[in-house]
Amino acid sequence: MYRSSSFTIGAALDDDGKFLADVVKNVHRRLRQELYKTGDMESVWINHCRNVSCLKKYASSMHKLATEHWEQLRVFNPATSRINWTRSFLQYYFFTGGLQLHRQKSNSDTEWPEFILKESKVTVLDVGSCYNPFGEYEELDVLSIDLCPALESVYQCDFLNVPLGKTTVIDGQNVLSLATNQFHCIVFSFLLEYFPSSSQRWTCCEKAHLLLLREGILIIITPDSKAAHSNSKVMRSWREALSAIGFKRIKYEKLQHAHCMAFRKNSVEPELKAEDRELLASKMYIPQDFYNPNDSENEKKEEFKFTEAELAEGFTNLPMFDE
Repeated sequence: MYRSSSFTIGAALDDDGKFLADVVKNVHRRLRQELYKTGDMESVWINHCRNVSCLKKYASSMHKLATEHWEQLRVFNPATSRINWTRSFLQYYFFTGGLQLHRQKSNSDTEWPEFILKESKVTVLDVGSCYNPFGEYEELDVLSIDLCPALESVYQCDFLNVPLGKTTVIDGQNVLSLATNQFHCIVFSFLLEYFPSSSQRWTCCEKAHLLLLREGILIIITPDSKAAHSNSKVMRSWREALSAIGFKRIKYEKLQHAHCMAFRKNSVEPELKAEDRELLASKMYIPQDFYNPNDSENEKKEEFKFTEAELAEGFTNLPMFDE
């Protein structure tokens, strides 16, 4: 149920779809309102996790929105699908030479270890999965987790606070801990903007770095129906922050309703001072962080001004540009 609506969600929907999208948006708006009012992100998140009726309504709405509305768009126009995009990239990277190509491009004298896929499967952690959309693909060994799963194939887990250790521990439908250096790929699809603070988004990315094997892939997909350059400042800021902990963005593509990014874990996370970590966390912002969440009109009125250089960057953000 983590699926989020940071920039634009609900485009090209019928009345039922718009109602479901509003349910999702209102949850995110309330989270931002509570943080704005209290300034205590930990208590805001704890209270949210305890609000079972809200979580279940959100999960049900997101599940229906994704499977009954977005799925129609996926069938009608596969090129708009974040699911198709993710699977296509994983096939390229793990099965058709992408990993080897990026080793060559690294210009490093590193002696790369053998990269082994157990039973020829890519191990994937899908965070905020809701309904396990990647479970149907045979080449993927998927652990799908969500704060409030919509289906039994998804395990309950608060990714923000779940402990990390030597092994992944699952008790029934609950994930109690996740193993570091275990996954080939972690997916944050419509996830990061769910959180009301940049530091929470940063924590998720730091955790992903610890959980991934070296040369593993972090997929980040964030909703946005505007042109690519409209939020280029945000995408650039995220890229800079993640680069500081050893993630290199190797693919960016703007789909009709989303930014799709693939980051490669190139190195062990460096030791960061508290002030450096705080600065980097602030770079994981979204436009809504600067609105007064009590004024719903702010998001409609806000306009960002760009320099010519920033506009140019937006237009260079074409498929495979980072490669």
